[in-house]
Amino acid sequence: MIRILIVVALIWLALLPPLFTDGACTAEYEAAATLISASEPGIRTPEAALQFFQARAIPATLLTPEDCARSKPRFLTQCSSGTLVYADVPVRNRICRVYRDDKTLLQLQYDRRGRLSRALSEMSPYKFLSLPWGGRIDWAR
Repeated sequence: MIRILIVVALIWLALLPPLFTDGACTAEYEAAATLISASEPGIRTPEAALQFFQARAIPATLLTPEDCARSKPRFLTQCSSGTLVYADVPVRNRICRVYRDDKTLLQLQYDRRGRLSRALSEMSPYKFLSLPWGGRIDWAR
């Protein structure tokens, strides 16, 4: 009987790791999002944004409208008329990588004249368990 209770307790601990992160995942997401807003004067052009990310050892890609028309990334619904710079900021917390996402996607959209028109940051939402009879269980939402 004690072994069964230990197994149940271990499963419960494995399914609820966000309770033990003390907001670390949200803090990492917010830090990546503020990286853009705090550095806006330094990322006013696509080339400057690419250099900004490379100086911080963050993998970044510059996507021209022509490149997008040839091969659109999956996260875009449609290509725009301006250049897009996107970067993947890696998540350092192991628990966050397991139950949420291993990266924060930062997107900087520029207009035809090369001016910053939109900045967006995305991280996957919490994972959930789909039940076979319908519905779902959200993990520490």
